[in-house]
Amino acid sequence: MMDITIVYATGRKAQSCTYNIAQLLIKELLAGGKLFEFHLPRDMPHICIGCYACIKGQEQKCGGATALAPILNAMEQSELIIFCTPTYVFHVPGQMKTLLDHFAYRWMIHRPDLSFMKKQAVIINTAGGGGMRSTVREVKDSTDYLGIARTHILSQKVWDHDWTNLPASFRKSAEAKVRRTAQNVRRKAEHLTPSLKVRCLFTLYQFLHRKQKMSAVDDAYWQEKGYVTGKPWKQSRLGK
Repeated sequence: MMDITIVYATGRKAQSCTYNIAQLLIKELLAGGKLFEFHLPRDMPHICIGCYACIKGQEQKCGGATALAPILNAMEQSELIIFCTPTYVFHVPGQMKTLLDHFAYRWMIHRPDLSFMKKQAVIINTAGGGGMRSTVREVKDSTDYLGIARTHILSQKVWDHDWTNLPASFRKSAEAKVRRTAQNVRRKAEHLTPSLKVRCLFTLYQFLHRKQKMSAVDDAYWQEKGYVTGKPWKQSRLGK
């Protein structure tokens, strides 16, 4: 059983390949757990204006704070976070970028929730042709810097087809990737440790905050949470 948060970068369902591939993965992994679903841009309509409130420790003054709160709450409750994003002109859709922008202050360099180091993520990406790597990289930058332990990639080319007319060979490929991804998520969950990149980022920022080399707001947060010593992924409980 696994609690899952999923964010869809599209409101399309029946015809969307990313949406339907996500449903296959959820079916493999949910097993009676809780499912939290969010659709963009409906559930995050606010666009970051660079006011810097969140970076200064005043995140509640952000115009998107109310919309972001239930998404963050769901992510905090979940063992798995799925970002479901097609490729738009070689990059993530604008609505997904809008959401990711609001996570800036939660990056490890600022004021992270290091319980995320006990979570996994899956990026589900489809594309008509190229641009899958650049799309995935934009999301994975965020999952790594948020401290999420392991991020799995599920990418599938679909050309100009939608889910209702997807060729059998494409569908078979997608289904095989879903099974493989689910297997990898379950296997990692048994003894979950952060990836090398995430551990290296954490070690760097832990050193900087221990020496109080960063902003006063962020240094104080790390000190208060007790993040300046130890390895959070080995602790049974983590402050939020």
